Amino acid sequence: MTKKQITKYYIGLLIFVIIFWLIELTPINLHDKGFFIRLIILAVLIILPFFLKTDGKKSKDSQMPFENIQIKITSIKDLFSKGSGNGLIWVPILLLILFGIFNLSSSEVFRSKDYAQLLELKEADFSGDIAEIDFTEIPTVDRETAQRLGSKKMGEIAELVSQFEVEPDYVQINFQGRPVRVTPLRYGDFIKWLYNRGEGLPRIIRVDMIDSSVELQTLPSGMKYSNSEPLFRNIKRHLRLKYPFDIMEEPVMEIDEEGIPYWVAPVIKPQIGWFGGRDVVEVILCNALTGETTKYKRGEIPAWIDRAFPAEMILRHINYYGQYQDGFINSFIGQKGVLRVTDLYNYLAINDDVYLFTGITSVSVEDNSNLGFVLVNLRTKETNYYAVASADESSAMRSAEGAVQEKGYTATVPILLNIGGRPTYCMALKDQASLVKMYALVDAQNYQTTGVGPSIKEAMQNYEISQSARLINEPETEDETTRREINLSGKIKDIQSVIIEGNTYYYFILDFADSDLSDEQEFFKNQVFSAPISLNPNLAFLEKDDTIDIGFFTNLTEAEMTKEVAETLNQQILEISEIEIK
Repeated sequence: MTKKQITKYYIGLLIFVIIFWLIELTPINLHDKGFFIRLIILAVLIILPFFLKTDGKKSKDSQMPFENIQIKITSIKDLFSKGSGNGLIWVPILLLILFGIFNLSSSEVFRSKDYAQLLELKEADFSGDIAEIDFTEIPTVDRETAQRLGSKKMGEIAELVSQFEVEPDYVQINFQGRPVRVTPLRYGDFIKWLYNRGEGLPRIIRVDMIDSSVELQTLPSGMKYSNSEPLFRNIKRHLRLKYPFDIMEEPVMEIDEEGIPYWVAPVIKPQIGWFGGRDVVEVILCNALTGETTKYKRGEIPAWIDRAFPAEMILRHINYYGQYQDGFINSFIGQKGVLRVTDLYNYLAINDDVYLFTGITSVSVEDNSNLGFVLVNLRTKETNYYAVASADESSAMRSAEGAVQEKGYTATVPILLNIGGRPTYCMALKDQASLVKMYALVDAQNYQTTGVGPSIKEAMQNYEISQSARLINEPETEDETTRREINLSGKIKDIQSVIIEGNTYYYFILDFADSDLSDEQEFFKNQVFSAPISLNPNLAFLEKDDTIDIGFFTNLTEAEMTKEVAETLNQQILEISEIEIK
């Protein structure tokens, strides 16, 4: 290539790199895999002219700057010859070798113990840490419902809906002691951005998660920095230009106690090897009105900020902790003590902080149960583990839906509450139009104990009735002095089998008519009993009129075995703990 062609090539390459960087916003940081890969590609493009030549037949009137350019390399040997770029090919090769070495230094195969230590998990007491709350303080508005409520409120103001749309974010935070979901507006299209960019976005939407009230909060001045800005006031581009070397997660919008919107961008840094174990080390706070930024170290984050740690990162670190406590090989072979998070998670508002909660289950058993719960403070990353064996979130949702199966409602992802000292799932039940019709409470340890109602108050009342009559199938403890075992014998009046989450259950009613009824037989007359196939394989061969003995535990005293309690009990399905087939 001629010197003129080389000059034009490098000018074009420089312009391309700048435009590409402004669009993609890759951090200029060798600890970022994306930047390292692009650096290798750029190195190849930089040395490319040294491996090209012209045939010298370029026409004088031709307008093509790189016409008749040919590759000088005819073999692998030519790549490394002195005349072919003076060994510059070694630059991308060495970068590629370094990339491989750095990857190995960060590999989970060799550094599994370090990955397990990214999260410090502390065992805690559920009833001691999570206070009971009144039904008037239970947050029930999920993200989908908040979106619907916000859009409805937005549609009531014609001058806004004609120019702006609503961002679908609806991030859960605490605002003045109440759990709320907040989201900014965005420009309707490019033309509307041109008309309104001078004043900025005029409002934010705030949805109260307890009483479902919606406020289109007016801002002191328009929001100039947002995701809907196409140019340099785009929040990601604005932060990248101010902090070109920082590796940042997606910025999240929060509001302070005065209602001023800020963008919170976690700054992350690899903690293991060169690339691995990314964790939050700082937080960048950007005023959405003015664009002013402040950087805080991890231990100095202001208390009003609720979302310093991304949920996906937290879940990844929990899985690292559960997988690699006994090394990498054990996580695949043997899997002794290997745990993982369940498929669903949600957020809790506790003491003016937002916590992520999810269930912990074993990787080797698909039994739809949790070994415990994990709560993680999203501002400090403080992590508590509650060793409470329970049903997983999906099973609780199916149980709530089953309580009103004739209506065809679907359950939302539940939140976790402390009701009467017991972990309890709380969720909304929606119809096909995604409108909330009822609420449900499900005992996490005995998910067949449910309470549903058109309001949270009625759902809680029905739940308390169910709890008062529940029969708990769990090991006896020293504190359970009122628990006692009941044994019954009778003929099968009716029996049906059902497959739930891949497990077979048998439901039957006993007939005690052949003998004089005892008080307990009278009390449990016409009651539906449930037994999994794992309790006794011969359940599969039971038929009507077969005689069986069953046993189960109850905390009901003889005095509590009244007609009223029996009627309530007959609305539930009782799990048996042992069965003998005669």
